[in-house]
Amino acid sequence: MKLKNAELAAVVAVVAAVSFSGGYFAGRARGAEVSMTVENRVYEYDSDSGREDGRVNINTASRRILMTVPGIGETLADRILAYREENGPFTVPAQIMEVPGIGQALYDKIAGGITVGEFREVTK
Repeated sequence: MKLKNAELAAVVAVVAAVSFSGGYFAGRARGAEVSMTVENRVYEYDSDSGREDGRVNINTASRRILMTVPGIGETLADRILAYREENGPFTVPAQIMEVPGIGQALYDKIAGGITVGEFREVTK
């Protein structure tokens, strides 16, 4: 049974909030995993997802790596890092538009080059 979009979004938000509040991303910038059980199913969050296909994970990328995304320079990279520090990890790529200076036009330009990691169901 698959989760509905709203249910998956809730799982993403809860796990992201729990993992960030525990300092999880601060201590494990690479390969970090968090798991959660929902209705007897286990889901893992893989913060490394996207690296193999060339997308930049905006939840774990350093300033230097963020600046490799066309359209993101020093100022926006610093704002993305500040947003992450103040608000926790992004749960969906479009949330990056909450960062001052990133509107719809820039998002449309960078959307194919960014990711926030992903949840995957783990079989028992």
